[in-house]
Amino acid sequence: MARMIDAAVAESGMETRSSLADRDQIVVSRAGYEVDTSGKLWRIPHPGRSATLDWLEVDLPVGTVLHATEAYFSYLIRNYSVREVSNNWEIFKILWPLPSIQAALEFDGEIPFQFLGQLANALSEHEQYRLHYGRKWYCWCSDQGFAPFSPEVAFLLDERVIGGNEKGHAVRSADPDKGPLLDSEVIALSNALRASPTNGTLTLQEQAAIWLALALGSNPEPLALLREEDFWDVPMTENGAPVFLLEVPRHKKGHAAPRAESVDRRLNPEIGEVLLALFNQNRADHPMDLSDSDGRPLFRRQTPRKDLPQEGPGSDYRYHRSAHEFSLMVTRAVEKLSVISPRTGRPLRVTMRRLRYTFATRLVREGASRQVVARLLDHTDLQNVSVYFDVKSDIVEALDAAMALTLGPLSQAFLGTLVRNEQEAIRGERPSSRVYHTDRKQNSLEALGTCGSFSFCGLTAPIACYTCVRFQPWMDAPHDKALSGLLDERKRREEIGLGPSMIMLFDTTILAIADVIMRIDIVQAGGSSAG
Repeated sequence: MARMIDAAVAESGMETRSSLADRDQIVVSRAGYEVDTSGKLWRIPHPGRSATLDWLEVDLPVGTVLHATEAYFSYLIRNYSVREVSNNWEIFKILWPLPSIQAALEFDGEIPFQFLGQLANALSEHEQYRLHYGRKWYCWCSDQGFAPFSPEVAFLLDERVIGGNEKGHAVRSADPDKGPLLDSEVIALSNALRASPTNGTLTLQEQAAIWLALALGSNPEPLALLREEDFWDVPMTENGAPVFLLEVPRHKKGHAAPRAESVDRRLNPEIGEVLLALFNQNRADHPMDLSDSDGRPLFRRQTPRKDLPQEGPGSDYRYHRSAHEFSLMVTRAVEKLSVISPRTGRPLRVTMRRLRYTFATRLVREGASRQVVARLLDHTDLQNVSVYFDVKSDIVEALDAAMALTLGPLSQAFLGTLVRNEQEAIRGERPSSRVYHTDRKQNSLEALGTCGSFSFCGLTAPIACYTCVRFQPWMDAPHDKALSGLLDERKRREEIGLGPSMIMLFDTTILAIADVIMRIDIVQAGGSSAG
């Protein structure tokens, strides 16, 4: 069974020595876990992402190449992340059947330079950067003196220029299935997410996971590593607004141990309240105990992970979700919301990566500098964010009455309840609960519906009302005038040269009003009932 030792000891004790004896010994991973390399299955535990090397997948005969490769992967396990080990393993599974390597195995000869060309042919055009894993394997084995790996070939491999991974194709091409979400898609997703507590579509964990992915643009592993101690509910400020802070573990910063470094991120009250509810639910379901040894994860699994130790050092991660599990939870939760993409007309497919792309492109559109984008994405290299600045960020999505009426039902922006008239509405007997539209052309007020809330919300009516679950628009109200008024204001802002964010400020409300109008048309045509 795997166990974990002190990460500092593991980091300071990195070994570069390798010998044939390594394959029969315990290897300490870079994260501090012991890995048994004596059998055919090498299980490498890690809180964020565990991995297994199955040597039955590579049919290498017993001999120097097999021993060298086992020593190489033992070295990788000691000195590199689980992701790096996995990436090397995936390439090696492509490497070993290559004709040049099979010929060397059959005739007990050297592996020639030609193996790299054969590997290149086995990879797609956008995967050519992965050639460096093959080169790294060969050169390391050569440096250790294993006979089939020629120093001259290693020299030629070192001289070979291998391009880097092409980044940002999905972003630059605005891929409708893999690239950043459009504003209309974000609106539809956000509104469905806001409605989920009312209709019970999602669990608190799922709600919190999607909100954080939208708000932080994080990779899945840092969010999977979050613990209750990372969430701070700071006393209210002078204006009465609560302050919520989250200490997010940093990702891929060279630390051997997870959660070695974190960055503070402030959450808006809406998301903070969801996390506070999740925090309280965790405490209720799993009360605090002085003997707690499970790390108190924020996104807690129902059962402990089998790939991590169940007791002793390192067992405090056993109830954390893996990065893959967290990412899958977000994707499946969005599927449960049944959001329809206004762009494609198909169910919206979302991954953590797409939400990260979306977060970054919206930052650029709002005028954030490269330094700010890199900091919020937790990148240390500004080159990694250049792709987001290659995308034209001053594009305003077209929206007129016809488009609004088409996209409105798809946007899911309207969250309230349609009623036939004021008498059918909750609190309809109270004139003070009416929501009005100001007709500036006629200089008059016209009632649009009823607010069903029994408390004062302080939001701007009617703009905020159409996207509120408490709003009850009347079928006999002039919603078309409210729609025209906001479309006129949108056009005015565009004509005077305001930025995209100011022009599209009311787009959510525009789509919600259009949705109401279309629902009324359906009811009046006899195709449905109010509600």
